[in-house]
Amino acid sequence: MPAKDRYHNTVVRALIKAGWDITDEQVAVILGDRRLWIDIEAVNVTDHLTILVEVKGFEHMPSPVDYLAEAVGKYVIYRAALEYGEVAAPLFMAVPRAAYDGILSEDIGQQIIARTGINLLVFDPNREEIVAWIR
Repeated sequence: MPAKDRYHNTVVRALIKAGWDITDEQVAVILGDRRLWIDIEAVNVTDHLTILVEVKGFEHMPSPVDYLAEAVGKYVIYRAALEYGEVAAPLFMAVPRAAYDGILSEDIGQQIIARTGINLLVFDPNREEIVAWIR
């Protein structure tokens, strides 16, 4: 099982504040001989909605473009595995507000989001709150 991202617990607390129940952490998704790990599964009982969340910090990176490529690549692989396994829960990439206001708001970030259809959960790490859902 992989190590938790620095903001893993922050995102868990933000989801709980927003009315979500955390039903699982480090969710295993199996594709052939490979086991992939998605950070969080959450359920909103009011809306009868289950989501999966991959947390990305976008910090301490020598190259923001390289980090973006790695994060997007992982997201695309996870989404393909979920589709293969016929898992209906939408996948979100949780990112801190600074990352969204940074590279993800630049032309390169906006093009990647639009072309790959990434769902974003933007959070404020200081207030431990979700500030935007971008689908």
